[in-house]
Amino acid sequence: MSSINPHFTFNYQQPKDYRFSHDSVFLARRVFEEYADKETSSLRGLDLCAGCGIIGLDFLFHLNKEKNKALASFDFLEIQDVYAPFFAANAQHLSTTRTSLHFVQMNYAALLQPNKENSYDLIVCNPPYFHLQQGKLSPSEFKNRCRFFIDSDFATLFKGLENALKPQGQAYVLVRNQTEHGWDALQEAQKILSSQVKCTVLDDVRGTDLLRITKSSAPPQL
Repeated sequence: MSSINPHFTFNYQQPKDYRFSHDSVFLARRVFEEYADKETSSLRGLDLCAGCGIIGLDFLFHLNKEKNKALASFDFLEIQDVYAPFFAANAQHLSTTRTSLHFVQMNYAALLQPNKENSYDLIVCNPPYFHLQQGKLSPSEFKNRCRFFIDSDFATLFKGLENALKPQGQAYVLVRNQTEHGWDALQEAQKILSSQVKCTVLDDVRGTDLLRITKSSAPPQL
């Protein structure tokens, strides 16, 4: 995939200490292509590890501009409160959307709670790529929490994601293999997820795997 974004939406406001990568906008466009011809008006979406809302907002921008479509609602879950004012500023670019937008400051571990079960039809996520033992930490706690699994872990992310998906819901997650550590993200995700979900590599986004996770309509028979 090209490193140049051919589908510009608008200039985002974001913290100067940590800039988003093009992985996020490419993910948003790829998910838009998956949903462009689907009925979306009743769907509830979630941008998980949302930061300043780039993936969800870009996806909704494309959907509105090119297809005149919207979702019923879209939540943006992010644990770091520093992102809240940047999200609010970015959301102004979608002031005409029919989608109800909500910034939710919360640890994604909360998605494991019973009241979050079967909540979302669509989840998009560009999470941290590294475990604590897989790289050098920065002096900045903010940067470390963006890049490393610190507030929770990879297993909790995927377990929470599965719990929060509605039956027949889909999630799109960017993951990066750590080959030098013998760590394969798809294999690890498949170990964590139950047999109720199917997890496959949908695409390669600038050297990062895009996983598509689909939840079946009913739990497996025991």
